[in-house]
Amino acid sequence: MRTLTVCNFTTVDGRYEDDDHDIASFFAHQHPDYRGADSFDHYTTSLLRESDTLLLSGRRSALGNLSYWAGVADAPDATDIRREFAARFAEVEKVVVSDTITEEDLAPYPNTRTVPVAGAAEEVRRLKAGDGGGILVLLGRVLWNHLMGQGLVDELHLVTFPLIAGSGVPLFDARPPVALKLLETRAWPESGNVLMRWRVDAV
Repeated sequence: MRTLTVCNFTTVDGRYEDDDHDIASFFAHQHPDYRGADSFDHYTTSLLRESDTLLLSGRRSALGNLSYWAGVADAPDATDIRREFAARFAEVEKVVVSDTITEEDLAPYPNTRTVPVAGAAEEVRRLKAGDGGGILVLLGRVLWNHLMGQGLVDELHLVTFPLIAGSGVPLFDARPPVALKLLETRAWPESGNVLMRWRVDAV
């Protein structure tokens, strides 16, 4: 049985993105001591190294991420850890949950396929029952909220950034039927980020 892990960053007040569905505004009041820190890049790369499937969702989010990471290899200012993430991102199987993304949209991106929204839970059950490494969800809030409600998420990794949004999109739409058991906490002094790693149990 494969493990499905969700990893997301969150603000101190539990926001996923701002009202314009972006995160840039969150960093307006970032402490100057933390600028340029890349601990979150290192952490998500470590998760991706252990994963054989990456779940993406939503037309804007999925295509935006596919395009961004495809361009990192040629970006002169890309860090070594981002280049490593981009290389692994290109190699890993990517399953995009969407009803509007076409094969033509995905043509530039290898190892990528779509499943319809209505079939997402069934596809994840099939993936979890198969052989291979981990299944990872980065971003995809609507998707992983749904999968958590279906009892398909094994671990939830929330990395709190030292940022206060004030408003924006919350991490959760509603209270899912799960209980969380703390597995690990970790802090990165160079960035002010704090990890809470939870096991997700059905109730």
